[in-house]
Amino acid sequence: MHTAKLDWITPEAEKVIARHARVSTSNPDREEYARLLSYCIKHGHWSILEQANVSFEIITSRAISAQLIRHKSLCFQELSQRYTNPFETLPDGIHDRPQEFSIRKQADKNRQSSTENIDPGLLASFRDRIYKFDAEAYALYSDMLEAGVARECARNILPMYTPTRLHANGTVRSWAHYVGLRAKEDTQLEHQLIARQIAMILGLELPTVVKALVETDDHSLDGWRFLSDIS
Repeated sequence: MHTAKLDWITPEAEKVIARHARVSTSNPDREEYARLLSYCIKHGHWSILEQANVSFEIITSRAISAQLIRHKSLCFQELSQRYTNPFETLPDGIHDRPQEFSIRKQADKNRQSSTENIDPGLLASFRDRIYKFDAEAYALYSDMLEAGVARECARNILPMYTPTRLHANGTVRSWAHYVGLRAKEDTQLEHQLIARQIAMILGLELPTVVKALVETDDHSLDGWRFLSDIS
């Protein structure tokens, strides 16, 4: 779980971005554009990145999807638990032991962060209780649906780790700043994994743009720095 894959991207996206960057010139379709895109990004000329879009399919938990949809410049379509039973709709394998989510210690100073995993003995005890809770929650949900309870009502008892699927569409500019924030180490680990997958996919699709994002001194883009460590 917590995966991202490319859904679609504007064809020849970098070329499209470069052509719009040259809107005030007599020859906007010149082939060479690497230096132009690098210059624009390093000097904060972000509007040109709004001329191309990228959409991703994201599989994650309801806990993390709530964080994703806070990014208002992105557009989302999410699997509806009101319309469908998520356990019957998502691909096989997605539901393999979602209750085995990571259990980490609360950070001492950051109230919305975590540190290393908890004591193994305590972890084993919690795992046992979580498995029992998961079995009971799933059985109750199934029984409610079988008894004719509306999905929009029965979904209220589903755990936050229940898998979900989203399609997220945004401009290259929006994704640049999303990764800049969410790929950083202070982001929740599960969300960070998604952001870093998106960054690596964009690195393949938009190599010139991503190279400039990694190299820029803008601290709002610090999330891109991890790519320089694995290149």
